Amino acid sequence: MRQIERQMIQSLVNDESFKKDNTKVVYNNTYFDIYLHDHKIAVYYPNSMKLHVNNCGWATRTTKSRLNALIQFVEGGLSGIYQKRGQWYLKRPNQNDVAMNDNTWLTV
Repeated sequence: MRQIERQMIQSLVNDESFKKDNTKVVYNNTYFDIYLHDHKIAVYYPNSMKLHVNNCGWATRTTKSRLNALIQFVEGGLSGIYQKRGQWYLKRPNQNDVAMNDNTWLTV
């Protein structure tokens, strides 16, 4: 995990907003919006431990890395995004993998 991703996760643990370089976390009292290059890539609800993810049409290594850091924080090492033949998939324990399409929100 990259240092900026550790700092992003720490802001979730501390219930505070965070901004560094291309990554921003906005704390809204009951949930967090997570941005990469000003695109909302995730919404996290700490009370219910729900995470909604979206690549916003940017299927890049950086986007995947940020989303995987968030997924690992919420779900542990059992879930994550992987790529097969150019298509992104969300792996979730005890469920079928789900194809991740551009601008589609998925719940982890």
